[in-house]
Amino acid sequence: MKNSALSPVLFQQFGKRSHEVVKIEDTKNVVVYTRVSSKEQADKNLSLETQKKAIEEYTIRNGLTISAYFGGTYESAKTDGRKEFSRMLEFIKRNKRTISQLLVYSIDRFSRTGGAAIKLATDLREQYGISVFAVTQPTDTSNPSGVLHQNIQLLFSEYDNQLRKQKIVAGMKNKLEKGIWVLKAPQGYDNVTINGERKIVLNDEGKRLKKAFQWKLAGYSNTEILEKLEGVGIFLYPQQLCRIFANPFYCGYITHGLLEGKIVEGVHEKLITPEQFLHINEIRQQSPQYGVKHESENDNVPLRRFIKCDVCGTPFTGYIVKKKKLYYYKCRTKGCKCNVSAKTFNSMFAQVLETFRVTPDMQNPLLFSLIHKFEESVKGDREQGKELKEQLKEIDTNLETIEEDFWVRKTLDKGRYDNFRAKYNDQKETILKNLRDCAVSISNLENELEKLLRGCENINEIWASAKFADKEIIQNIIFPSGLVYDRKNKGFRTEEINEVFQHIAREMGNLDDNKKGLTPFLWDKSSWVVPTGIEPVSKV
Repeated sequence: MKNSALSPVLFQQFGKRSHEVVKIEDTKNVVVYTRVSSKEQADKNLSLETQKKAIEEYTIRNGLTISAYFGGTYESAKTDGRKEFSRMLEFIKRNKRTISQLLVYSIDRFSRTGGAAIKLATDLREQYGISVFAVTQPTDTSNPSGVLHQNIQLLFSEYDNQLRKQKIVAGMKNKLEKGIWVLKAPQGYDNVTINGERKIVLNDEGKRLKKAFQWKLAGYSNTEILEKLEGVGIFLYPQQLCRIFANPFYCGYITHGLLEGKIVEGVHEKLITPEQFLHINEIRQQSPQYGVKHESENDNVPLRRFIKCDVCGTPFTGYIVKKKKLYYYKCRTKGCKCNVSAKTFNSMFAQVLETFRVTPDMQNPLLFSLIHKFEESVKGDREQGKELKEQLKEIDTNLETIEEDFWVRKTLDKGRYDNFRAKYNDQKETILKNLRDCAVSISNLENELEKLLRGCENINEIWASAKFADKEIIQNIIFPSGLVYDRKNKGFRTEEINEVFQHIAREMGNLDDNKKGLTPFLWDKSSWVVPTGIEPVSKV
């Protein structure tokens, strides 16, 4: 039965209110964003100065106050991860309820991402009370019809972008089919404009890079080629060299995804002949010296690349004699004639690992001495790290100050701003580098060292039973510079041992500099490296 005696006031506490949204007209403060996506646009009506002037005239007519300028540079609107654009959004979020509009010259200066741009404009409007307003395309987004109109403009901006992309891709494909390379020139070439015509020409680096192909044809290994290239001033990673050898551009042909698998003869200068290119890639696929294809990972030859020849310094490779089903290590230098059974090499290395075997009764004494040694070694680094962090805070404060002075308060001109910013960023980079140099990035040191020492009870068995990748990790941790095979004494030599393992060997009484098979050099020059589990954490 209805109870008419109860007053509605009693239920008022349960009433719901609409979510409060900051009204756009509450403030006259605005931010300005200008951009061009290319230098070509800077020469037309969309130049940065043209955009800025039009926006400033609009603010004067409407009595608006510019709180900050953003952009003023070349940024693409195809993504919303632009540096200046992101910085502007962060400013807006920090100054919520104080900004009413984001002013742009035209709506495509804001974004060309279509649906993503619509969502971003909606979020700014509903969460921050800020409307996106194009001064040359005025749209009132305070009502549904205005919002719809702006959304259509944003979608058309994306559509226009897609049409441009389609035309550009079609043009690129057409030129590629004619043998004209339209992208950035590969290493060794330059894009130049001669009499208004764009051409790709061989530069000085390319002339030196040509030697790499000649050395490969002469039978040199990639490792030797990389060393020789360093001698002529070209520094490459092994992967870079492989990509260069596999790129038909250097023999006068071009390939690209737009060509759908076709190879087209290019109009650029060749570095080598097509016949030489094909021969080099035959050498890469299968070494004619050994008559077999080398395997990238094989548990039977884990010491390949890790052990070097004492005569020529070239790393050993691994291969199989299929008829005998036996694996061997061999120096890759032609004529060196150093060939050793994989079974022999692997057994010798397992014996070397005995040097670092730890008996159970020595684990606690070793743990204590290692922790003490570590603490002593990083004491100075920790103190220096504290000082560097304080300096870093000061630099960050200075950077924030000049940002505010230039972008918000307008008390700093662009020339001084750029100078200060470059100076502080250089100082910051130096401090961060020094911080990395003295960083101690290991947690729970005692537990990790306990695990290591327990593993050293049977370290040679662990290595022998591990997979290829784990074998390599163990080898490189203990001997960071690898090993050298001494043919005369039939043993291994090294110039560097991880200092943790060096300490273990000394304390266990296994470190004999004259011991046949392991004659280490430079004991006092090893860096102090502390392992995390089985992988080292070094002072980088």
